[in-house]
Amino acid sequence: MKNLKQRIALLISLFVAGIISINAQEFEGKAVYQSAMKMQGFAFKEEGISSEMEEQIKQQMAKQFQKEYELTFNLNESTWKEAASLSGGMARISVGGVVILMDNEEGGLTYKNIAENLFMQEKELFGKPFLVNDQLELREWEFTQESKKIGNYTAYKAIYTDLIESMSMSFNSDLDEDQMEKVMDTIKIEAWYTPEIPVSQGPAGYWGLPGLIMEINDGSMSYVCTKVILNPEDKIKIKKPSKGKTLTRAELQKIREEKTQEMKNKYKNEK
Repeated sequence: MKNLKQRIALLISLFVAGIISINAQEFEGKAVYQSAMKMQGFAFKEEGISSEMEEQIKQQMAKQFQKEYELTFNLNESTWKEAASLSGGMARISVGGVVILMDNEEGGLTYKNIAENLFMQEKELFGKPFLVNDQLELREWEFTQESKKIGNYTAYKAIYTDLIESMSMSFNSDLDEDQMEKVMDTIKIEAWYTPEIPVSQGPAGYWGLPGLIMEINDGSMSYVCTKVILNPEDKIKIKKPSKGKTLTRAELQKIREEKTQEMKNKYKNEK
């Protein structure tokens, strides 16, 4: 334990020293990430869908969520956006002669400012644009002694564990109420960060470690850094998102739940 505390203290000291040493000059960069999704917790209960067909659907859905993202950053700010979908855009699921097009809800431009404790994100929900304007989500990371190489950088492992309320669901044509159940889940987020890039930024909404987060996994979604460019010749411009009606995360979640219930009610009334 003593050695671990000493190492953490050393890392933080190096991190602060690194920021001080480059504070007089501009420090910025770009990191490219690839995402992958595991289909844990999904079930498709419908007459005529065999276990083989269910597995085929899951595999196709997982493939559609393989995407490439860009994180641009300086000492205080970052933006995160999708660069390209490796699957070619909208999710296209084909099984048993039926083709399903699924427009998975994704955030647009995401902005984080650690100096101002500011989180902003463009979201499109049910065809309408929204702009989330909220505080950064603070996580109490646990540091470990594990390390590994990611590209040319030495990365260290940090863990965050939390108890959250989630929805356990299965899918069928009836959309019965008993097919959806709120449960409490313990999630374990594993992050790998490198103090060699002294910015407290990372993929999506993740941040708060003494170095750039190179890889992160929350059990269902993972992001892995494949390329880093530091201080490129073309100066990086970081701009705040501005599209959509402004609201908080909680307000957006309330709208999502209300609209989802409206759609379920409409579907049942039309049957």
